[in-house]
Amino acid sequence: MRVGIDLGTTYCCMAYVDDQGQAVVIPSSDGEPTTPSVVWFDGRQAWVGKKANDRKLMSSTNIFEFVKREMGKPVEIPPTLYPPDDPSALNTAPYEVDGFKYGAAGISAILLRKLKKEAIRHFKRLGKLDSEVDEKNLDLDAVITVPAYFGDIERQQTRLAGYAAGLNVTGIINEPTAAALSYGGGNPQDQRVLVFDLGGGTFDVTILEMRGGEAVVVTTAGDNKLGGKDWDELIEGHLYHAFEVRTGRSIPDHRGFEVQQQALQAKLALSEEERTTVFLTMEEGEVELTLHRSAPPGDDLGLEMDDASLFYLEERSWELMNRCRVICESALAKSQVAVPGGGTRPLEWRDLDEIILAGGSCRMPMVARMLERVSGRRVRRHIDGFDLDTAIAMGAALYGQHRKRVVDVLSHSVGIKVKQDNRYRVDHLLPKDTPLPARVSRTYRAGSGAELEVYQGEQEDPELCIPRGRVDLTNREGEVEIVMEADADGILKVTAEHPQGRQVLEIKNDLYMYDERAIPLRNRVQSLHINL
Repeated sequence: MRVGIDLGTTYCCMAYVDDQGQAVVIPSSDGEPTTPSVVWFDGRQAWVGKKANDRKLMSSTNIFEFVKREMGKPVEIPPTLYPPDDPSALNTAPYEVDGFKYGAAGISAILLRKLKKEAIRHFKRLGKLDSEVDEKNLDLDAVITVPAYFGDIERQQTRLAGYAAGLNVTGIINEPTAAALSYGGGNPQDQRVLVFDLGGGTFDVTILEMRGGEAVVVTTAGDNKLGGKDWDELIEGHLYHAFEVRTGRSIPDHRGFEVQQQALQAKLALSEEERTTVFLTMEEGEVELTLHRSAPPGDDLGLEMDDASLFYLEERSWELMNRCRVICESALAKSQVAVPGGGTRPLEWRDLDEIILAGGSCRMPMVARMLERVSGRRVRRHIDGFDLDTAIAMGAALYGQHRKRVVDVLSHSVGIKVKQDNRYRVDHLLPKDTPLPARVSRTYRAGSGAELEVYQGEQEDPELCIPRGRVDLTNREGEVEIVMEADADGILKVTAEHPQGRQVLEIKNDLYMYDERAIPLRNRVQSLHINL
């Protein structure tokens, strides 16, 4: 059995392909198509999903959410880096429980293990698995989605999370590509589409060519720190400010999750209605607030940030929506289309056949309206058979069955550090948007005992790129052939060949797989009792 998993910032979803070749969503143990990406530890066991989400209103400790935004950060500063020679190592992301430090991959593994248990239970009900099958001894095949703009580090850690959960991760697919596959299943005609994927915590734009059942990615762009959570925080900020202005007192920290929930419900309500009312009832006072979707025509009062009586969501969201627009236009500008008589030009909005909305945050009416305004074309709010919450998981399941029909691209440039004209620069062997899988070789003249350093990023200055690996070569002075490969998931391997031998630099993140006591993450996650 194989599943496709949308490992989302705020919600997860899981699907599989049935005997008729159709993608089918696997419901959660609560009977819902999605599972909140929330984990709560009670000191003995882990609660995941709705039960953990409900617990937020009663407890403010040992509750972890939005961890996907921290993917790629180390658990702690490695002992070998004191003082650190890698400044990014200072940017740690530990979630400490019972003295054990989990990174984002560890918490994600707990989410994934819960999904795995539910998938096995579902397949047992369908008679596709023996009732005696033990989930701990079955490595379920899975394709897991990631934001298109995730780099190699984040992809490696996503794979690690799947491994720790007891999944055999057979593929990593970009979320917009998965959404396009889900859409393309019901639209066999050739089309050039732009997928606008605004999820709970990340934003991606991908342009694809859909040709005869195949999906060929042209380019991708995005922001891993932009999503529905940012709109929630706009509303939260207003609630905190308005409460303090009205009562003269602050909302206590331990009621923070309640305010967060109120803000989320207000955002959802404003996606359906022009206004909504929020009631804040605290020991410090009671406040009733009316929030509006948009300001009346000609009214700019919504921009008065200090006015506790006014809140117009769309006016407050101008900067966030503008960030989305700029990323879309950047993706178009980096794509090329052939012109009559030869040559190419950058893609324009008019060259698109369809704009596909993906991710639950696209339910906000301002999203489609912004796209219609800048593109000059109608954007469909509803597509038959395509659900914003489940499309990505369904596309991931389809990818597991039809992997050869998808050509994705590298989301970031990768290269090696070289010295030229007495300065160091990054020579990009694999530029951004290189079709995957990819392989390139280049020969360099190197001094004796050279150092091979691999970097990810678009800049030539190594200081402005992300270091991805380093190895001391055993070469003598002379030519060294560097072979760089990226597999279909965008995961890297670099080989240096010289007369003295062949050295392979596997770009891995084993450093983050263990805590200081060298306890494997997999064993730790497998030993947790996870409730359904």
